[in-house]
Amino acid sequence: MPSKVRLFLGGDMMLGRGVNEMILRMGPAYPVQELAPVTRKADLFFVNLECAITDKDLVYRGPPKAFYFRASRKAIETLQLAGVHLVNLANNHALDADYEGLLDTLQHLDRAGIAHVGAGENIEAARKPALLQKKGLRIGVLGCCDHQEDFAATEDRSGIYHVDPDNSEHMEGLITDIRALREHVDVLVLSYHWMPNWVPHIPEQYRQTATRLLQAGVDVLWGHSPHHFLGVAWLKHKVILYSTGDLIDDYAIHPVYRNDRQLLFACYLTPEGVADVEALPLQLEYACTLPASGPVRRWILERFARYCKEVGSRIEVHNDWIRVIPEQEDGA
Repeated sequence: MPSKVRLFLGGDMMLGRGVNEMILRMGPAYPVQELAPVTRKADLFFVNLECAITDKDLVYRGPPKAFYFRASRKAIETLQLAGVHLVNLANNHALDADYEGLLDTLQHLDRAGIAHVGAGENIEAARKPALLQKKGLRIGVLGCCDHQEDFAATEDRSGIYHVDPDNSEHMEGLITDIRALREHVDVLVLSYHWMPNWVPHIPEQYRQTATRLLQAGVDVLWGHSPHHFLGVAWLKHKVILYSTGDLIDDYAIHPVYRNDRQLLFACYLTPEGVADVEALPLQLEYACTLPASGPVRRWILERFARYCKEVGSRIEVHNDWIRVIPEQEDGA
């Protein structure tokens, strides 16, 4: 019988722009020097990589965007130093350095032995799951994104796995992928870059979509994109992390949602599904992240407790970490 696998899930890890400048100036360890002693204790550590990794000075050739995030290949060392095992690439920055930049990103990750999901040289590659094994547990991961439709991969063009939850054809395709993967793994993780930025509460549409995906076979629905954390919901031995927020960036601070106050999530996986969920409060400084303390930590605890209550769960503080417990069995 395999023991529990401790899976860490981080939100958006943006290593471009100002973070990349600090990597080049201070070294690749700088953004994670306070975080790595924690994250390297995980059995597995997944993040949403919110940039292209390429030394080529390119930008997306499609419609103009407000922000383009590109990191040099030194950023691969930052991922390695943090102990990252897998990155999600299904997001609205995967093609920021154009199609060539995405292909470079894939090559750099492959050479470093870091698994990736959600984007590829064509739609078949973008939909392809990652398969990992830890402590005898077979873990499958899929990645998709509900926005930046022009980034969508096709049969003959690289890009992301774009899944609009309002599009029945998209959803049926995703559910087909989930059911196909379910037959070969003990635990299935779906990474979904979804919802608008700064969403104040989880829209009912996303609650219904999440429940449907868990019923189709997902054990851990790992959401990100809103730039701040949201609540965690349980459905028996399955969990929905509606938003895991941000992990590392150089962003301006939102006065209400305080994207400089975040959480790192830990899911304890077993053959029966998810046994426990914990979260560690984080404080994001410019281009680096560290565990939160004092008033910042208290602010995070209060905000997280409210968000969890909205989706039928509650929190208990256990030393540095926060445990998330279902208030009712069908908390989703």
